[in-house]
Amino acid sequence: MWVEPPIALTALPREPGVYRMLDHARKVIYVGKARNLRKRVSSYFQRQPESPRTIAMVRQVRDIAFSVTPSEAEALVLEHNLIKQLKPRYNVLMKDSKTYPYILLSDEPFPKLTMYRGNRTLPGEYFGPFPNAGAVHQTLHIMQSMFLLRDCEDAVFNNRSRPCMQHQIGRCSAPCCDIVSKAQYRRQVDEVRQFLRGRDNDLLKGWEQQMQQAADAMQFEQAAILRDRIRALRSVLAGSEGGDLPDDADGIVLIRHTTAVLACIGVRRSGRDLGTHNIRIDQATDAGELEILQSLLIERYEKELPPADILVNTCKENIQELNRLIALIKPGKKTAVHSPVRGSRLQWLQQIGHSGAQIIASRKQESQQPAFAALAEMLAMEVVPERIAAVDNAHLGGTQMVAAITYAGWQGAEKDYYRRYKLDGIAGQVIEGDDYGAMQAVLERFFRAIREDTIPCPDLMLIDGGRGQLGVALQCATDAGLHELKLAGVAKGDARRVGEETIWPGWTDSGAIGIGKPLKPGRHSAALLLIARVRDEAHRFAGAYMRKRKKQSMFTSVLDTVEGIGPAKRISLLKHFGGIEGVKKAGRKQLAQAPGISDKLAEKIFLSLHK
Repeated sequence: MWVEPPIALTALPREPGVYRMLDHARKVIYVGKARNLRKRVSSYFQRQPESPRTIAMVRQVRDIAFSVTPSEAEALVLEHNLIKQLKPRYNVLMKDSKTYPYILLSDEPFPKLTMYRGNRTLPGEYFGPFPNAGAVHQTLHIMQSMFLLRDCEDAVFNNRSRPCMQHQIGRCSAPCCDIVSKAQYRRQVDEVRQFLRGRDNDLLKGWEQQMQQAADAMQFEQAAILRDRIRALRSVLAGSEGGDLPDDADGIVLIRHTTAVLACIGVRRSGRDLGTHNIRIDQATDAGELEILQSLLIERYEKELPPADILVNTCKENIQELNRLIALIKPGKKTAVHSPVRGSRLQWLQQIGHSGAQIIASRKQESQQPAFAALAEMLAMEVVPERIAAVDNAHLGGTQMVAAITYAGWQGAEKDYYRRYKLDGIAGQVIEGDDYGAMQAVLERFFRAIREDTIPCPDLMLIDGGRGQLGVALQCATDAGLHELKLAGVAKGDARRVGEETIWPGWTDSGAIGIGKPLKPGRHSAALLLIARVRDEAHRFAGAYMRKRKKQSMFTSVLDTVEGIGPAKRISLLKHFGGIEGVKKAGRKQLAQAPGISDKLAEKIFLSLHK
């Protein structure tokens, strides 16, 4: 026995479950699953592992905790959830993943086409998943011009009296204004289903027949419309031949680089290539290929339905384990994992891998390490920073107050760590144009997230503003116990041009926390240009969030804040009084005369509108 186990191995049950390796501080450093807990845990201590990573992990183990589960499948799920929650040092960690986008064809008298994320609980038909939102938007853009289905919200659709701009430019058949019959609209919906299910030839044949019939009946305008749709569909299908590729498949290729592993996932659905999705996998540079693939499959297919075929370029032994894993995750689902050795399937995997390799190569070429080194020299930092964060506040005349924090590393923006904050309702108080109060509010929340290990601590944080804002930030960092975090204020010049900024270090010449001497590096400084890029990205991100909130507020009503007022009663009030101004001018008795409004509810409405 090369290492003494911390507990009596005979005390472990011979049942499926999850084990947790703990270090001297009782921090979980590894989480694993097992069909037989005693056999799996014993294997770590009976012989020296081949992996240096596993050797280093086992030498730090001081205790082992375990949980028994009814089945191996439940152990898989529990292990996955614990890894995401605890983020152990020696486990493979997936990038925080969002739900995959789908196209939703709603179940309504006049169905609409929209992009949808989240649990598929809304009634309707779902098509996907797509690799990213861009692929969905591109597909929807093409489909609206070919099939003329609506994409507007129900509130807009139910209250239109004349066609909108989408109809004017030939992208909607305007069912809201009865320009198209319900039967004709249903035919359009059936054509959409054919397209999304890959029945393109049937769709083309049907359109060609309709075009010929319209031409024979001398309905040349209708024939021209069908001709244009046929051309558009054929242009979409051009070059989409996949040889013997399966209609529904995912192709997975792993690419290792210096700090992580990149998983490139190609997606095909209904015989159509939907693009590639890339996932960064941390703490995996020296992990085995099987461990990475198992973690990836659980992450991707725990909630999503896997396709009929999953193509992976790996050895035969790994394929057997991955097939067993899929059967545990999705029992009853006919999904097979393959490793192609020739033909178009192998070529597809090679194409996916080539795309991922190009991404890594481009990032290496764009390394900003020299600029980071220049920044360290300018600020007299002992160590070159690897990760910079920047915070920026934005508001509209004191309203819609928001803040944003962005990250940048040697390879560029690190968008996984971007955060945005709503600041116009902190602790029940409204911050209206108070930059100091807003800075304190956002940094308290941000530093709390750093202490809770939900976001990494940057090596340097840029504060948008001069001495005042920097002073607030230093106090917040001190209160949070982040004494090692370096802060620097970036004050814009009077003309607000790049090159005229003043940099205020958050430390003195002696290295103590405090406001140092101001620096004016000038517009030719590589360090200042780096600061400007990071600061401008935070400004862009904050501004985008502010504009989004402004747009959302344009479609809300003061009546939405009144308890007991739903969409139906809101519409009833607005129709009865001719708009919101009429509602505001009405007295209690007048409000109670509106359909569906009781005396009690009229009192609530009156008080809410006359605070």
